Amino acid sequence: MVPITGTARSGIKFFASTQRFLGRLAVEGYEDGWAFKRHNGDRAKTSDNRNNIFTKLENIQATASVIDPDCNIWDDFGVQRSGRWCFATIYTICNIPKHLDELQCRWSIDRENGVRTVQRLMMHNYSEVRNMKDSLVQPSKVF
Repeated sequence: MVPITGTARSGIKFFASTQRFLGRLAVEGYEDGWAFKRHNGDRAKTSDNRNNIFTKLENIQATASVIDPDCNIWDDFGVQRSGRWCFATIYTICNIPKHLDELQCRWSIDRENGVRTVQRLMMHNYSEVRNMKDSLVQPSKVF
């Protein structure tokens, strides 16, 4: 679960987009199970979309000045890593308090595997995300 605001400061309507997405899935006959899944029904992974995403990034790199022309998109970035970097960058630019960044990015795979590569403060270990919705939606409001 990643709590988000219904409407961001920029006017992006996250809830409306989510409802359209879910409605489209229902039209296609998908009313339960994973929203993003493989053809066999298994949960999709971010890496399943790597070719699609990176090809689009190459097009952006070739037609705009937002991606360094010397950047090798396929070698320099991973799909999930790029998203996390963006997330952390937005937090920094918008002066979102560091503790909210740490609470939002709880590194669930790290936690599920019992590996402690990311050290957390006690506050991060014992904060119940479901009870912190008001705090955790703050970052998505800034977009």
